[in-house]
Amino acid sequence: MSIRALVVGGTGGIGFAMACRIAASSPPLSSIIISGRNKPADMPYANMEFRPLDATSMRQIKQYTTALKASGSPKLSLLVMTQGIMTMAGRTETAEGIDRKMALHYYGRQLLIRELLPILAEDARVILVYDGWLGSPNKLIWDDLGLKTHFSLTKASDHCMAMGDAMVQYWAARQLREGNTNTRHFVHAWPGGVNSGLLKEVLPWYLQAPARVLGRLVLTSPDACAERLLRGAEERAVEGREVGRFWSNIDNKGRLLRNKAVWTEEQMNRVADHTWETLDAALAGDQQTTLS
Repeated sequence: MSIRALVVGGTGGIGFAMACRIAASSPPLSSIIISGRNKPADMPYANMEFRPLDATSMRQIKQYTTALKASGSPKLSLLVMTQGIMTMAGRTETAEGIDRKMALHYYGRQLLIRELLPILAEDARVILVYDGWLGSPNKLIWDDLGLKTHFSLTKASDHCMAMGDAMVQYWAARQLREGNTNTRHFVHAWPGGVNSGLLKEVLPWYLQAPARVLGRLVLTSPDACAERLLRGAEERAVEGREVGRFWSNIDNKGRLLRNKAVWTEEQMNRVADHTWETLDAALAGDQQTTLS
């Protein structure tokens, strides 16, 4: 049976390795879409296709998902989101008023899930690759979830980790509450140290060669990371279905992180409400521009 998968952030690093793994192991006639800013120079499998997407822009994500839904293709079996950036820059807002790092690591991912939910297969796997290990409700500044006034690189990371945790549980709880036959599984994955090339974005040129050597010695390859996360996500989904749990946090070996906090309904809803308010405000700005 063929599958359809979408890997956002799939143009390099972990995302590209995951897309290649999925493409190599998929049945004939499957379709693996990879999306990001620039098409990879090498598309090694015939069942891979590229669709451009600037995942920092909520408006572009909305246009992208609208077009994907209108294409009438089979439903998505896999939605994988690895888009990200490594930078030491402070708060850098997009034209929509969202910090660029948080747009990639959190907000854009939730918009993709929300908009693509109608075309996710009943047993789809949704995988967010960021940090499913260190997030906690205690790390949030609850009266400034978007970090408009309390921004720092550490807090931005804390908020993206924690809110990502909250939302995998939110989506799973919503599915149970709706009482339908869906068994979609939502995963927040911690990749660990991966030799993905992101250090080139923050290191000066004279440190990049030593970093490459060190990376090969102490970091996991993107391909090994991809294999572990995909295998772990599938195994956790099977286990979860047996006990009625439709979310998992996994480590860099694909193992279930069993000590993760279970968020209260109030906490999940506060994070979700903030997320939808932020996203809808960004999208409303596009409507205002169109109408003016």
